[in-house]
Order: sequence, then C-alpha cells, then structure tokens
Amino acid sequence: MELDGLFMKIMQEEVRMSDVFRYVSNHAEIGVGLALLDEQEDYVFFLAGTRHKFTSNELFYAGIGGHLEPGEDLLSCGKREAMEEIGAEVHIQCSPVNPVYISKDKEIRTITMTDECKPLAISEMIHPSGSPREGEIYYLVIYQATLRSSLTHLKTDEVSGVIAMKKEQVKKGVFRRATLQTLVDEGARLIASSPHIQPDVIVYPIGTAEALSYYLNYMESNQR
Repeated sequence: MELDGLFMKIMQEEVRMSDVFRYVSNHAEIGVGLALLDEQEDYVFFLAGTRHKFTSNELFYAGIGGHLEPGEDLLSCGKREAMEEIGAEVHIQCSPVNPVYISKDKEIRTITMTDECKPLAISEMIHPSGSPREGEIYYLVIYQATLRSSLTHLKTDEVSGVIAMKKEQVKKGVFRRATLQTLVDEGARLIASSPHIQPDVIVYPIGTAEALSYYLNYMESNQR
C-alpha cells in the first residue's frame, strides 16, 4: 500500500495498532518514543551522544525510546529503552483520548483507535541524508510516561546529557533553535550532562521531541 493510501485508510476507519502495522511495509522501521514527564511535570529529553554526528555548535535533543525488537510489544520496548539509555524505570500511561497521526508532510489528524491502551501519537519520520536508510520512513509510536526512579547511568554513545524542559519550551521547539543557556534561563534543567557540552551550543528537536512539539500545538489549537 502506498503511504498516501495508508494515511487515507487510517483517517477513514477505526483502527487498532496492529492494523497500522499491517498496512505499512514489512521492511518499515517501527519504534517507540516517550513523552516523558518528571516529578515537576517537565518533559525529559536526551541530548545527542558521541555516536551521533553533529557540528561543534549544534546538538539535537530527542525523546527516550528506540526501535521495536522482533517479538517485542510497544510498552515493553519503551520501558527497555528507558532503562538502557538513562538507567531509569518509567510508567507508561495509556491516553484516554484518540491519538493523532502526524504524516511526513506534517499533516496532523486525529484517528479513531480501538486499542484499550492508546498512544498519544503516531508520527512518520524520514531518515536524514547520509544515514544508511536515507529517505525511508520510520514510524514512531509516542506514549505518555512518567519517571519512576532516578537516572542511574547514561548510554554515553547515544546520550551526552538529559534535559527537562517546560511545556511552553517544547511547543516552541519546531519554531526556533535556541542555545542551551537560553533554555536554562527560561526554566529548563540539566539533569545530567557531559563536560564537553557548552552553554552556547545550539539545540534543536528531532524524533519524539519534534513530534511532541507539533502534537502539543495541535491539541491546544483544537481546544480553543
């Protein structure tokens, strides 16, 4: 099924998560991202680690999460990735409302899902140029979650730091590139960081952080 056909299909019918997976290519990548809240109800993201290519003055931030392994369910994937990346236990929460679908072109629609445990969103991501799967789509299933323990370690090749950001900062994420110092001055907190991260580094969202920015703005606009 063509991707545009998939998008139209899930807009018009009640679906289960298994239906969405069945519609996509067998070779498509699927992963879980966590819209992770700490005890202060700030959103927790990781700052890119050493395995990620970035310039000396720019650094991306993204949600905790990763690829779904064969035979693994979505909730188990989210919990496993949190433990591997930041050494923390998380509680994944089911959304009480239907999720949104964010297409690769950033068209956003609410979809009717019959699963008991609904995600917040499903987002189509495009692998960036220069990556092994350049131009291919990665389906990211995003769940709300809360931290249940403190961070015990960082997977330093993937995570150079962890930042907690205010909701308003997350909403602004896709509209600006700000320095780390600017975010801290606005109320963000560095929960953990490597010595090489400088306050003047410019940070920007990808993956779950980018999708969450679109999601929060979409939900706010629909409540007006």
